Amino acid sequence: MMKASGKLKGSQKARASAARLASVQALYQMAGNEQTAVSAVREYIDFRLGQPVEGQEMVTPDKELFSKIVSGVEERRGDLDHMIAATLGEKKEVERLLHCILLAGAYELMARPDVDAPVIISDYLHVTDAFYDQGEKKLVNAVLDKIAANVRDR
Repeated sequence: MMKASGKLKGSQKARASAARLASVQALYQMAGNEQTAVSAVREYIDFRLGQPVEGQEMVTPDKELFSKIVSGVEERRGDLDHMIAATLGEKKEVERLLHCILLAGAYELMARPDVDAPVIISDYLHVTDAFYDQGEKKLVNAVLDKIAANVRDR
């Protein structure tokens, strides 16, 4: 959404962070409703992104990044699930929202070599903080750090 003045709300960094949070929310919705990425992306762009929440103005998410994450996770779901399961080891099962955070983070680590891994991981740790206590944040950090080490040259 745009302000009346036509300006996007938030810095580029804040807009990327907002896109990551929205992508996790959309992935969670898709998993629960068996919704396609095309449908979820359209719904979020048309009705949700940048809308006030409880009367509070929100940062305008980067719509292009949001779309790429949601669509990319759908396209590469098998590879991502395999990578996450291999990284989790014996703890292979995690609840749906946590899995959506890991999917989005793993996708970006694979598909966005132009963005430093610590930047991506940090944003997904902030997303995790929005929903969970410390234990889940440690798990997300460990899994995404290991995936980054496996998919990127360090």
